[in-house]
Amino acid sequence: MSLSTFVRVLIRNWWLIVLATALTVGSTAVFVLLQKPVYQASTIVELKPSVVLEDPNQILNTINALTRRNVINTIARKAMSMSMHEEVAREMGVPVEAVLSARVQTITPPETNLIEVRAQSTDPAFAAAVANTVAQKMLGQDYEKVISMEVIDPAMPPTSPIAPQPVRLLTLGLVFGLILGVAFALMEHALSVLRSGIDILDGKPLILQQPALSSVEATVPAQHNASSEK
Repeated sequence: MSLSTFVRVLIRNWWLIVLATALTVGSTAVFVLLQKPVYQASTIVELKPSVVLEDPNQILNTINALTRRNVINTIARKAMSMSMHEEVAREMGVPVEAVLSARVQTITPPETNLIEVRAQSTDPAFAAAVANTVAQKMLGQDYEKVISMEVIDPAMPPTSPIAPQPVRLLTLGLVFGLILGVAFALMEHALSVLRSGIDILDGKPLILQQPALSSVEATVPAQHNASSEK
């Protein structure tokens, strides 16, 4: 199909493209409106050598341990454990299922001694409370008194949700609708050509190529006719 034919197919079936786009964008908008907004709060915890350390070798060993990030990754992993969820639930006086629904996550930014604790909820205040409670429970753990932890950025109730993202979803719905509409337009053109045998845009009949006779098949009838004439 040439480019000019492709453009004419789209122009002729513009209503299919508009219909598919409208349906896709409309269904996406309905989906967005039915979704409850989800908020995410985060607390940042810093790890550093304990202030009670006086031996320079101990301080150096602690810094090296933090640099290797084994300790940081272990602490971050424990913050997402089931036992931590149960402790947070008891501290907040809520069912453990409520804490599990907050989807607690810990992020360890590279080249830092920081742990970011994230929590999500449809209630922004609850998300912030879960993140802060997890951080406080992390601070209360004993790390052989060589590591000190401090909350440097407590969570605040977020003011804007992280999901759903209306602009992003509607844009994807628009793009998908256009692609679907173009596909329907090309399909309608192909079906019309197959039904009529004529390309209505070019006015040319479909040419069905017949398989060519092989040299053997062409020779045998010619020899047969020659012998019949004798």
